[in-house]
Amino acid sequence: MSAREMSASEAGSVAEAPVHTAATLGRVETLSTEFVSGWAAVEPPRKSVHVYATLEGQVIAFGAADMVRPDLEKARHEGRLDAYAFMLPFHSPVSAESLRSIQVFMVGKPSALPRARQVKIDRSPCLRLFLMGSPRSGTSQLGATLTKVLGLPWLGEGHGAPFFAAAAAALSGDKAAENGLVRHMARANLRQIVVNAARSAYFHMHGSASFVDKTPGVKMIAAAPFLVECFPGARFIFLRRNPVSNIRSRMVKFGGSFEDHCRDWAAAMSEWLRVRSMLPHHVEIQQEDMLGAPEHVAQVLADYIGVPESVDQICESLRTDRLEHTGAGAGRPSSSQAGWTAEQRQAFEQICGSAMRAYGYG
Repeated sequence: MSAREMSASEAGSVAEAPVHTAATLGRVETLSTEFVSGWAAVEPPRKSVHVYATLEGQVIAFGAADMVRPDLEKARHEGRLDAYAFMLPFHSPVSAESLRSIQVFMVGKPSALPRARQVKIDRSPCLRLFLMGSPRSGTSQLGATLTKVLGLPWLGEGHGAPFFAAAAAALSGDKAAENGLVRHMARANLRQIVVNAARSAYFHMHGSASFVDKTPGVKMIAAAPFLVECFPGARFIFLRRNPVSNIRSRMVKFGGSFEDHCRDWAAAMSEWLRVRSMLPHHVEIQQEDMLGAPEHVAQVLADYIGVPESVDQICESLRTDRLEHTGAGAGRPSSSQAGWTAEQRQAFEQICGSAMRAYGYG
């Protein structure tokens, strides 16, 4: 298996790793109720080694240490260590109380990998928040607020989920298909390979089983049902904004075609109407209420996420931690108040009218 790149933000520090000896097998660096990660030494010219995790004598995860990581690369070039990182998502979550009992082994080695001196114990219970909506609907401000108040890792706009969702759909197969390979894809449940890969990627990139993913746009909204499959218990927050204000803000921020922005807003709102019934739960937040009624928004979010103790902090952040503003208007203006031409108003009504009426925008 070819080595894979690992982000520096996720890397544990082994800059002072000892010279590679027979006793230097590796280190366990992060323990979570959902995964364990660290690094394991290899014997050149190999570029991977198989590892597995156990709890009370039962194997709970199996995989390979084959990830390239900047600190391990540095140690390799300096001749101190030849090792690759691993990320092992568990077959099913374990209890927080059992984390200290988890052990990781290299296949063929009798001794468990030692833990790093400052091994990270991940937060429990896990908290995964997916923020989505049409661009320029307040997703960035809310993402910053929840990251700050709840102490969750946030990488900005991930945009990765749509790729995983598309791959899962492509590999799902059909048990009734005439083509034998397509039937095999379904019967072998190849879709699960993509689900596992998506989970591993999210845990790996955030260094935690808890995180905020703030990604606006139609493709991310369409991927929401797939994310439920990957992360049962995740929270889905949909941000929406008056279409006139949204499109004015888009034009100021991005420029480009007026009609294209109208189509994108309408497509995002229509896609959410399609997928929200597929989710076990969700909450919708009006961007204008974040500005005009932060107390109400904070209470709704705290209740939905399950953090009642944080309601005052969420409210205060919404009031004071303002991000970029385009000056495109924070109220609920009509198209006649937007300064648009007659042709633009007509295009706006033709493209956005159906979605506007579905959401109660006059």
